[in-house]
Amino acid sequence: MVAGREQGLGFILDSLNRFGMLGTFFTEALQTTYFGDEPMARTANRIVAAGQDLQLHLHPCWLHFRDDRWMRPGFVPNDYCSGRTDEQLDEMLRLGIEAFARWGVPKPVALRTGGFRTDDAVYSAMARMGMPLASNISLGVFSPKETQLQVSGGRHLVNGVLEVPALSYRSPKIHLPTSSAWRSTAITATSSSEMEALLWQARKTGCQTVIVLTHPHEFIKQRGFRYDNLQVNQINQSRFLHLLNFVHCNSADFTTVSFATRQSEWLKAGTVSAPVLKTSLRNAVFRSFENVLNDHL
Repeated sequence: MVAGREQGLGFILDSLNRFGMLGTFFTEALQTTYFGDEPMARTANRIVAAGQDLQLHLHPCWLHFRDDRWMRPGFVPNDYCSGRTDEQLDEMLRLGIEAFARWGVPKPVALRTGGFRTDDAVYSAMARMGMPLASNISLGVFSPKETQLQVSGGRHLVNGVLEVPALSYRSPKIHLPTSSAWRSTAITATSSSEMEALLWQARKTGCQTVIVLTHPHEFIKQRGFRYDNLQVNQINQSRFLHLLNFVHCNSADFTTVSFATRQSEWLKAGTVSAPVLKTSLRNAVFRSFENVLNDHL
């Protein structure tokens, strides 16, 4: 709460409702190992009651609370879904699906791995557990070792599961304009002018699916780790509202969808390739300035 209003999840839900738009909320389930069911059950049901899509998110680090060694100095938890055995992956997915059942919300049909850490084995485990959709890839965050998983956008069948990456794009390096780097299409990392340019580029090149990444904590600022002295993150909130308004004003070209509402259509279509999207040096310079400004406001 900041100035009498909820500025994280509440801000997102209110904004989506205001514009009549859909979002998919990848919701972490393994933290029940530490917190129990009640806190996230309340949040999950709130998201579903708001008419939004709830899907599974997994951060395996929470499972270390089952091991007494976590209290020992030097103990480093593994938070990667990649590099796991089949048995470990099956257990993680089962625990996540069971948590959704205890919360009383629909069974998840899509997964996002924590930190976008994924590999071939993750998709095989998803297929075994009957989860047909994934959004485990964002090259701007992490590039998997497998060539078939190094995709920036589109939709791709992997071991019987359809991967829909969080869109990544190529942006010029400001200190070396002749080179470029992958960036995630994320509210906290992409300016409004870049977002508009990317969406129009996607529209013109036939890129059917654009996954934009954000988190509730990106819409507030806090000092330290106690969530006190909170302030509104005005630039990130402005970017989110600008995006929703842009889609609303260009509804002939764009619409918001969710993994749940597009499941059948996407699975029927199978793999759909997409071009690599790029932004200009001008937009990169402006975004860099805006991000620095946001860090210091």
